[in-house]
Amino acid sequence: MIEWDVKFSVGVQRIDEEHKKLIDIINKAAVTNKFKKIRVVLATLDEMINYAGYHFLTEETYMVGSDYPEYLFHRNEHIGFTDKVIDFQNRVVSGDSQVVNEAQEFLKQWLVNHIQETDSRYTDWFNRNSLK
Repeated sequence: MIEWDVKFSVGVQRIDEEHKKLIDIINKAAVTNKFKKIRVVLATLDEMINYAGYHFLTEETYMVGSDYPEYLFHRNEHIGFTDKVIDFQNRVVSGDSQVVNEAQEFLKQWLVNHIQETDSRYTDWFNRNSLK
């Protein structure tokens, strides 16, 4: 489980709220994965893809609008995340019993690392460009 902490804040309220929602989905996935019901696991992964796509669009819109210099690098991380979650879905459907725990660990690690390492790099840029 991940608990929201101020260290995850990027200084933009809308993005922080969206990060909190992503954490909620990951925490829900942790509970869901204990039961390992394929239908529920797939629904949770689908929710993650859909909401992450919404969130990535928010970030990328801010980046393009402020001419953020690391936009392409950041966008590629988003694409890689989405591709990986789709791969997890495909593996669940094909009966891979190891994927549930692997997916849960990936989601937790990726989000925490992405927020603290990649997203944190745009904090000053967005603040200088009056995005809050």
